[in-house]
Amino acid sequence: GGIGASSAWAGEVVLYSSNQPELLDVIAQGFKEKTGHTMTSVRMGTGEAMKRIAAERANPLCDVFWSGDLSVLDNAKADFAPYKSPEARDLDAGMVDKDALWTASNTHLMVFMVNTELVPEADLPKSWADLLEPRWKGKIVMANPDKSGTAYAQVYGVYKMFGDEGLAKLVDNATILDSSSLVYKGTAEGEFPLGITMEYAAFRYVAGGNKNVKLIYPSDGVISAPEGAAVIKGCKHPEEAQLLVDYLLSKEVEDMIFEKYYRRPARPDAAAIEGLPATSSLNILKAFDPAEASELKNVILSKWKKLVLNK
Repeated sequence: GGIGASSAWAGEVVLYSSNQPELLDVIAQGFKEKTGHTMTSVRMGTGEAMKRIAAERANPLCDVFWSGDLSVLDNAKADFAPYKSPEARDLDAGMVDKDALWTASNTHLMVFMVNTELVPEADLPKSWADLLEPRWKGKIVMANPDKSGTAYAQVYGVYKMFGDEGLAKLVDNATILDSSSLVYKGTAEGEFPLGITMEYAAFRYVAGGNKNVKLIYPSDGVISAPEGAAVIKGCKHPEEAQLLVDYLLSKEVEDMIFEKYYRRPARPDAAAIEGLPATSSLNILKAFDPAEASELKNVILSKWKKLVLNK
């Protein structure tokens, strides 16, 4: 902020975030060291944050939001201010909103998390096409796409690859659990043979020494669901907000988050992590479009619910 009346507030930037508290503490410390500005964070789920930001439109209490499902952010664009961060210049298409209202910071790769005590090597699926075969009926768990943004990303991805028929086969084979955490916990503990889940959640078990957990990246298309950051429209600290977004998108921060929490950076220049494949080595599903995912959400979820009811 400049000299004068606003300087009493200078540097006190407010972040609404769905990320874990210990990560937010590390970010606050690093941002202060790097810029001299203080960051205060308020933690809440992405959906809740969007409701709050909308409710505070007349008097925004938040400067930056980070990091939530891009299809959710895409629906909330009316509350964001455009900002083209210099840190975003190398990001792939689809990682930055066309009007620069949100920018991806990390991405969730959807994997098949297999418990190898329950699934012999010879039976491991290599692709979505394999997983949709009748032999997997009743052996797959996933989260409810109506409640979980990442589960919706999985369903949208399958729809893009296989259309209505793919959705029907997935519903036929899968058991739907109430939350994402039940999927990876239950698979790790041997309750379920296979869970469709996020790479970082599954890899924590591998990194923690669980020898029965294996991650499979489907050969016919790895669904990559980015999460992003946005500057809030009319926020009290626009300059500091932009600096914070730059910091969150920076290589040092994204690499640190990848190393500590296994959340894969949106940046193509991310450092490699032992035990995880480089993004460039995977067949990422190119048809995944966050804006379209948000436009089609009601249509796809109503198809989904009909299939579940008729099961």
